[in-house]
Amino acid sequence: MMQQENIPIKVGLLELLYGSQGTQFVIPAYQRNYTWVANREVKQLLDDVKVVLSGERNKHFIGIMIYLETSISPFQRERSVIDGQQRLTTIFLTLYAIKELMLERSMNTDAEKLEKMYLVNPFNETNKFKLKPLVSDDAVYQQIVSRDFESIQEKKANVYLNFFYIKNTLQELLGTYTINDILEAMNKLYIVCVPIGKDDYPQKIFESINATGAKLTASDLIRNFILMPIQSELQDKYYDKYWKRLEQLIDSDSKKLEAFFRFFIMAKRMSLINKSAVYRAFTEWYEDNIANYGEEGVFKEIVNYASYYNAIYKAPIASLDSALQKAVEEFRFILSDMPAPLLIELYAIHKKVDANGNPCISAKQLAEIITILNSYLMRRSLCGMDTSDITRYFPTLLKETLADCNGDYTSIVEIFKKNLVNRNKGNSQEMPDNNRLRDRIQNANMYNLRTWLGIFFRKLESENNPAPVDFSKLSIEHLMPQTATQDWYDALNTDKETYDENIHRLGNLTLAARSDNSKMSNKVWEYKNKVLASTNHLKINHEILQKEHWALTDIEDRTQQLIAEIARLYPYYEAKDSSVTKVPIYIDYQNAYAQGYYYPDNGSVEVLEGSTLYMDLPSPESYPEVEALRAELKDNGILREDNQMLVFATNHSFYPKRVNATALSTTAAIILHGSRNGWEYWMNEDGVQLGQVEGLRKNNE
Repeated sequence: MMQQENIPIKVGLLELLYGSQGTQFVIPAYQRNYTWVANREVKQLLDDVKVVLSGERNKHFIGIMIYLETSISPFQRERSVIDGQQRLTTIFLTLYAIKELMLERSMNTDAEKLEKMYLVNPFNETNKFKLKPLVSDDAVYQQIVSRDFESIQEKKANVYLNFFYIKNTLQELLGTYTINDILEAMNKLYIVCVPIGKDDYPQKIFESINATGAKLTASDLIRNFILMPIQSELQDKYYDKYWKRLEQLIDSDSKKLEAFFRFFIMAKRMSLINKSAVYRAFTEWYEDNIANYGEEGVFKEIVNYASYYNAIYKAPIASLDSALQKAVEEFRFILSDMPAPLLIELYAIHKKVDANGNPCISAKQLAEIITILNSYLMRRSLCGMDTSDITRYFPTLLKETLADCNGDYTSIVEIFKKNLVNRNKGNSQEMPDNNRLRDRIQNANMYNLRTWLGIFFRKLESENNPAPVDFSKLSIEHLMPQTATQDWYDALNTDKETYDENIHRLGNLTLAARSDNSKMSNKVWEYKNKVLASTNHLKINHEILQKEHWALTDIEDRTQQLIAEIARLYPYYEAKDSSVTKVPIYIDYQNAYAQGYYYPDNGSVEVLEGSTLYMDLPSPESYPEVEALRAELKDNGILREDNQMLVFATNHSFYPKRVNATALSTTAAIILHGSRNGWEYWMNEDGVQLGQVEGLRKNNE
């Protein structure tokens, strides 16, 4: 019997509605909003009506409707529309437009028949109307149903616009055809109805619809996934109470919601999730946690995390804890979504309280972490370092940090420094220290990095400045212009090659009013200086305005000054020694003796000053790569010759070139020459090979 009931049927539009007495078509809360547009999809449906009216076709197929049918009582059924809601809503709007045209022509009896046969269930007050539209469209739709047109405020809603578009189009047709002609034509438009039961896996059917029509985003699928199993009355309640709140906190745009769900699930799983895998990852998390949270608890958890995201990225700064305001405000200027999973999970822990009623992570601790993160992002950006190296990193950083905390967040700031800074020294995810900062910036084309440079200039100018500055009217300007003239060559006593090498250096860039930017053009310094005087209120320009001339030495001096300011405003952070595992090690082999430290957290090795290298080399040419490393260390002053020996002139740290590797073998090869297994040659203080010390060995070595 069930199989018979679920056979697809071909049916005319009016026949479908006439044969559904006691039935209400429900557009579930998980469906997308009513998005059909008057001059596009609605016009196409009315054109189909015209095709039949003109006799061009006797019948016309207009699509499929899939619905989940549920029996509420012997006199009441519900059809939850899984596919076809846009078309069905438009059909009902068309019938209400016809009813309105009937009433305007005093066809009151016909209007009443139309309503009772096709639009309402006359014997069921609870579910009187045959269409229960989507929650977000319900108010306007009900005002149309009740003919309360004057009270409609949402006059830009598609429901409102389409109703009057349909009414006006039909009114034009009434110059040629009768209302009965139009109704008969509508019944010659047919659809194929596919009724399904719960055993037909309606969720899977909904997912498959993603391949047709407007592509569903992960957030569309997630909304359906968590709402579909719930009773229809609760669907509306949860949609109103939670999903609308989610949209308020994030955005109603499904793409932005999709991005949030990606951050949410990465925070929960503490691992990277590709954009294409967001929906599947969410359903896996849901299945693993639904027993603990319950249906409503899942909604609450999602909204909670949305509020954490909102606090970091969107909420008014003044609404945040005072300890967080400065750090969050600065983070928003940088505006990176890469750390979002890390930050929302740390914020979630901040909102939890310990046994004494205090936040597990205090606002001060969270602010320190964000400040460290700001320095990390700005130093890397101003050094022009590739963001692809850290795009996938932050869920891992979160996992490492929380694992080290192990539920005790007392030292989380130091642990965060250790994992972000100490562990990444020398690899592609490093935080550039002051030396690397200087090396990367001093001769770089900083104009190509003007987004980040603008953030730095803004912070520098705002520091201890009581006068408000409207940065929206400022832009980054070259002091020595991009397009050189002979006057500039003469004034600087330089050639084109040297000029071009200095144009985009940090010291040649400043803030200027946008209007002055165009005025300054490529004028000589005296004129530029006068124009720049209009922004003499800017601290950043005070020293420049004192210059009678602009020289290449000024660019060099100012570059070094500004690099020092970057280092000061965005400090380099390292964890305290007490939070870093540091193993004393040594090599004692024939005429070589080296001392140092091994750092298991990041696999680095620090070789101490005075360490001597093995020099008895019968065939050094057999290991050219080791010879090249020794030569490089000599060129850089790290190794020096001393009485026919090579000695470390200073402490020097070596870092692994791969994740989960160490620098033990590299350093052993440099010290002893040749191919050496560092786990065998480096000893701990007790004279035990490091490879034999439990817990030190890396997995891939």
